[in-house]
Amino acid sequence: MASGPAPALPPPAADAIGIDAIGVYPCALTLDIGDLCAARGLDTANVRERLFCDERSVMGPQEDVVTLAVNAAKPMLTAEDLERVRLLIVATESAPDQEKPVSSWVHHFLGLRPDCRNFEVKHACYGATGAMQLAAGWLASGIDPDAKALVINTDHALRHDGGPEEAVLGAAGVALLLSRTPRIAALDLGWHGVHAHEVADIFRPAPGVETGDADESLLSYLDGVEFAYDAYVRRVGQPVDFETFFAANVYHVPFGGLSQRAHLKLARRELGLTKAGAEAHWARRSKASLTYNRRTGGIYGGATFLALAGLVEHGAIGGGDRVGIYSYGSGSCAEFYSVTLADGARDVVAAAGIGSQLDRRRRISMREYDACEQAVQAATCARDYTPPDDLVPGLRASHYDGQGRLVFRGVRNYYREYAWS
Repeated sequence: MASGPAPALPPPAADAIGIDAIGVYPCALTLDIGDLCAARGLDTANVRERLFCDERSVMGPQEDVVTLAVNAAKPMLTAEDLERVRLLIVATESAPDQEKPVSSWVHHFLGLRPDCRNFEVKHACYGATGAMQLAAGWLASGIDPDAKALVINTDHALRHDGGPEEAVLGAAGVALLLSRTPRIAALDLGWHGVHAHEVADIFRPAPGVETGDADESLLSYLDGVEFAYDAYVRRVGQPVDFETFFAANVYHVPFGGLSQRAHLKLARRELGLTKAGAEAHWARRSKASLTYNRRTGGIYGGATFLALAGLVEHGAIGGGDRVGIYSYGSGSCAEFYSVTLADGARDVVAAAGIGSQLDRRRRISMREYDACEQAVQAATCARDYTPPDDLVPGLRASHYDGQGRLVFRGVRNYYREYAWS
């Protein structure tokens, strides 16, 4: 067990690099977990109380990963941001095309500069964290001192009808604006621990197919948190006391129960706590991070940053506090790193209106949910496709028309078409 006093905080914000703003688009629709569990014969209490999932976001028929990404980023970007963003990275494992990157559509519809470098990356749920670290390193190089970087994760779950995964999966877009004057959190640059190894846990071997070994994935995730944390401690290069070094902790959230187990594993090992003591420690240090995730279901790589937003806005932390963050992606790569919160971070996150966006989603029935999932499947690899307007009556008028959102219009000769509502 490593121990000792916490080191001095990293350099002041003027010399920092980190998260300047966050934007979230949690889809237009939501399904109550009680409805899903009743229809599928699942234990509602177990899903709510042990897996920490109350509802899940569902893509409407006029939505896809491109619209989720654009609608997450657009509201948070000012005219100055659009001028200064010179790097765009979109992380996804749900890309609709195997050559044309999602980033090309996002770049176009956000109106970014023509000299903004953009590309798409994939590494399961780790992709967004890897993209953020790449962008931070690019900013730290100083090659373009006035630039900002935009990192977006956009994903949707594939169908798992009747399986245990169905109750904890979802969809959303999460956008991060990175700058040299971060208003939310500065990365503790160089303080990171990585653990990568090949494992066949969860994978998508063909369009529209998601399969693998859920138990193997759980074990790999939990092994990764220990190995990555130990690597982090070595990188810090001085004693790290798990109790005092971090004010709070965030863990990747495929479902809330797994992030809780990750914290329990580290807390029991590092602090010698009983199971009950570790659960109380998690409640104090990490539970607030699930505020929003338990309302979206698993949203893949963006889940880690949605959890950070929930913690910043609803946790007992503030400017100058250090947060330890764990990211994991199937395949696999795990990373433990830390950030230091900026003064006023809570206000910046609150301005994203994540809670109000979740409240505005349209609650749908199981019949509508099944129809929407079938529509997503039908659009996959289609040569020609027009999304139906009547799956959720009145949805276009209530959630798109006149609201300036990007909508998916369909596919013509394999080319995807979009328009502003």
